[in-house]
Amino acid sequence: MHTFIELFAGCGGLSLGLHSAGFGELLANELSPMPAETFALNLMGVDMRSPEFAQTKPSDRPVLWLDSDTDDVIERLSDNPFERPQTDMSEVGNADDLTGRLIVGDIRRLNQFIEDRHSPLIHGEVDLVSGGPPCQSFSLAGRRELGNQRNQLPWEFAKFVNFQRPRMVLLENVEGILRPFKEESKTYYAWFEVCKAFASIGYVTRPLLINARYAGVAQNRPRFIMLAIREDLVDQLSEETSEWFKQGEQLIEAVKNNDADYDKDHWSYRDLTTPEWQKAAESSVFAPLVAFHDDATQHTIEDAIGDLQDENSAPQSQYVIDLNSELGTHLANPEHPMLNRQHPNSTPRVRARFRIYQIMANTTKPIADEIKNVMRGTSDELSAEAVNALKEGHLLKYDKPVPKSKKRLVEYLAGLKTKKFSQRALRRGVPAPAALSIPDDVCHYTEARTLSVREMARIQSFPDAFEFRGITTTGGLRRRYQVPQYTQIGNAVPPLLGKALGEVVNSILDEIKG
Repeated sequence: MHTFIELFAGCGGLSLGLHSAGFGELLANELSPMPAETFALNLMGVDMRSPEFAQTKPSDRPVLWLDSDTDDVIERLSDNPFERPQTDMSEVGNADDLTGRLIVGDIRRLNQFIEDRHSPLIHGEVDLVSGGPPCQSFSLAGRRELGNQRNQLPWEFAKFVNFQRPRMVLLENVEGILRPFKEESKTYYAWFEVCKAFASIGYVTRPLLINARYAGVAQNRPRFIMLAIREDLVDQLSEETSEWFKQGEQLIEAVKNNDADYDKDHWSYRDLTTPEWQKAAESSVFAPLVAFHDDATQHTIEDAIGDLQDENSAPQSQYVIDLNSELGTHLANPEHPMLNRQHPNSTPRVRARFRIYQIMANTTKPIADEIKNVMRGTSDELSAEAVNALKEGHLLKYDKPVPKSKKRLVEYLAGLKTKKFSQRALRRGVPAPAALSIPDDVCHYTEARTLSVREMARIQSFPDAFEFRGITTTGGLRRRYQVPQYTQIGNAVPPLLGKALGEVVNSILDEIKG
């Protein structure tokens, strides 16, 4: 069995995928307590709210804190991880063996602990260190700041890898890391800087752009992936696999010679969302990442959540059956009942607005734009086609009745004006859109409501026995440090994508261990 250590583990999406690909987990690390609680329950069978856990000697617990200012476990589960005091890290330091543990704390403090003890956390050779260091400022939705504290985390990841020296590395990140940005007139390519960091410690990298939908997930979710192999193992690769890592070998030499400035004609990532590289990947170890590249084979949002509708629910799809059989069996409790099904209640006015979004999602763009402009108050004109689309769309009453005339339709739409125009309805016949971490950003494709945590989880390919812990959602200043259930799902690597990545890594490891 191949082994791995998971950093930035979150609620456990990538870990679950790797488990299902046959990996054994040696250790995990997560900063925030809410996703850590979810991870412990589902991947380890540890309920941190149980009396048994609280009564166990801290150093003997399966979940250890690096730093904490309270002995009360329940208080720990809602603490602010950015305000933890620096301690002597006794829970970790007093543990006889860290194998099989989840360590809750900052990766920088974990690296400091390793430095102080002068030895890696796991003795013996580890096959893989994996994880998705948060890089909100690399995200297209973020501010893309070079000096943002969270942008330093890939370098802490590299530091940990240098201590442990695994055979391989898997780093997952947002697609936005591929976009150049400027700082003081200099252009930076964050993905290239990350690859350079790993090249500087002797790892041969292969950067990729992939999409979870091509790995079988019911979501259109582009992601950056960097796979890396320890330099001393590369000569064991097959000729076909070696070709994918030639650039990484060149990057190591360029870094050694201090000649690794970005040049688009020399340094590139391979885009497995394009037909050219999908075809190349099909006959390589990367085939699991493009197994569903044909549109006809891809799973839709209806495949994922059609059986969870309040009315006229569909039979459970093969997609869901496979999630539960291929992934659910690798949970600590595969028979755990399906929870997290409650969806938020909305006012009649909000539900009426959701119905308009559904109509807009299922009509042409010109008609949708007409409707949107009337809702925004920038127009009071509706074409006959727009009027027909609205009348056929089963409008819902709020404090205004369902209108029958064009004039009343304009008044009805104007009464639904909102400042939040990022909201939209899902479309039933295609994979879900990428960004789903904020529950009121999207509404159901048929029912005038937002999605439940369970529906979000289904779209992300979590099996039904996977329970999400922590609060459901949050707001205000607490958004800065709390990771509620919806956000846990939105931040996670979809387990089916994790499984596909695990199969890729398995194939490469078989070559270098053969």
